[in-house]
Amino acid sequence: MTDDVGVTRRAAADRPWHEVPEHVRRTVRSATSVDLVIDAMTDAESPWPVELQRRLLHPASGGPAVLVPRAGGRGLVLGGERHALAPALHFLGLDVARADWVGDRLRFQQLAHPVPGASAVHLDLPARLPFPDASVDLVWVDVDEVLALVGVRGAVGFLVEVERVLAPGGTVVADVRHRGRRTVDAVRRRAAAGADVVPVRYLLARAGLVPVGRHALLPRRDDWARLVPAPRLREELAATDLRTGARRAAARTLRALGASGVLAPDAVVLARRRRDASRDVTTLAERVARSRHPVVAALSDARVAVRGERFVKVPLSADQQQALGREVAATHEAAASGFGAFVLDEVMAPSYDGVRVADAPLLRARPVSLDEAEDVLARALPAPTSPDAHRPLRTTAAWRRLESARGERDCAEIGAASLRDRVLRAHGHLLVPVGPTHGDLHPDNVLVTAEGSAHLVDWNRFEPDNPLVLDAAYAACQVDLARTGSGLAEAVRRLAADELTGPLATSVASRRGELTVAQVATLVVLDRVVSYSLPRRRYKPWTLSTMRASVVTVDALPG
Repeated sequence: MTDDVGVTRRAAADRPWHEVPEHVRRTVRSATSVDLVIDAMTDAESPWPVELQRRLLHPASGGPAVLVPRAGGRGLVLGGERHALAPALHFLGLDVARADWVGDRLRFQQLAHPVPGASAVHLDLPARLPFPDASVDLVWVDVDEVLALVGVRGAVGFLVEVERVLAPGGTVVADVRHRGRRTVDAVRRRAAAGADVVPVRYLLARAGLVPVGRHALLPRRDDWARLVPAPRLREELAATDLRTGARRAAARTLRALGASGVLAPDAVVLARRRRDASRDVTTLAERVARSRHPVVAALSDARVAVRGERFVKVPLSADQQQALGREVAATHEAAASGFGAFVLDEVMAPSYDGVRVADAPLLRARPVSLDEAEDVLARALPAPTSPDAHRPLRTTAAWRRLESARGERDCAEIGAASLRDRVLRAHGHLLVPVGPTHGDLHPDNVLVTAEGSAHLVDWNRFEPDNPLVLDAAYAACQVDLARTGSGLAEAVRRLAADELTGPLATSVASRRGELTVAQVATLVVLDRVVSYSLPRRRYKPWTLSTMRASVVTVDALPG
């Protein structure tokens, strides 16, 4: 029987969806569209926890798709918590099907991360896979979950089924929990207690599969980098025999390295049938990075970064591919503007297997202090135009975006409809200095090389005809919240009260034209509300509360 979201039920019973609250599972079972799921997820009275929202919806969970060795053919995703993996594989050229032993999880993926025309099967574990012999070119399977649920014998039997459906020359991607040095003692304890603890190589070999590659999901080591979810970091630190102070120091160090943790890493192991083991298994990540040992990091908005001989952003959706194309074009446009000295050279948009990427030089950047980042941001701001060249606010790109249908929708979903209407009615005639803006100036977009050369990155929001005050004001707010630990709402309140100090705050005064500082704060918030890429509510709902708080703050300002 096939249900309303395309799931064919073949399982005699369902398995639990671990670490997902019952009220969430009830919502998933009853919802008939993703909008109903997100309505519940973002309910103002009882929103789902932010970590859960990220885990379920963040499109970058499909990032490991760049580790496939080929494009085209038929793919099968078996179980696991990489909810956006199937659509990412589909975008990269595979005809993807899903199968899962957790019915609620499968239904959620069909609702929130659909794959057009793809089949989805709720099956028992272990069970015979409902696919013909030699019919699937790529099988992605969460081996650790299978092992935990059915033990060694059941896992081997299931992998034998995987080997049966694998086409000649096909690849199995085994998703496993990495057995790092710190885990050895725990593994030994489980083995002593009679639990099933076996290497993935053993399981694969028993099923007639041979490992041909491994990618460790571990920041700054081997060939993969990813953010470890904060709950896992807390669990690992809690289980580590450290003094409290040492534990806190370890957590601070890990955050400083750019990750929420490295103590509970995962891995993917590529495997093939014995007769196919000698075939090439070069992955997409290796091709785009021009390296056998690329480092891959999750980014936002359905893309991943691959570092090798170059720095490459790889899209995981058609929307993001278009956005990356715009980013490359905007980078070239910015290079010809007043920002030219801070723009990277040789930024390109080549294609790999039909996927267009954003390719830039790889900079070996050094750590930058907040004061130094603020100085770079202030120096990068183009000089304000003369008073004679000021233009009405309504002639700028920010205004056009705000008054568009997209702007109306974005403001409505965040609770800023009346604020938008008030600004559109009263502020369009005010004269402001107009020129090029980066659109997303904050300390993390500053790169400084060991030689001292300063650059700005991420030009996807660049526009040549914006109020110049937008860059200065937003950057001043970002530096303030980084320095104080406050949220955006508090930073814009301080901006509106003229309480911010430093070179960026000084730049605001010289670039605001006829706008008051309160009107500048309002314009900054509305500009952040209006989306440049993927819709916030659908793809980044965890940011809604921050933006709503900022809207409330500026809505209460005079004028």
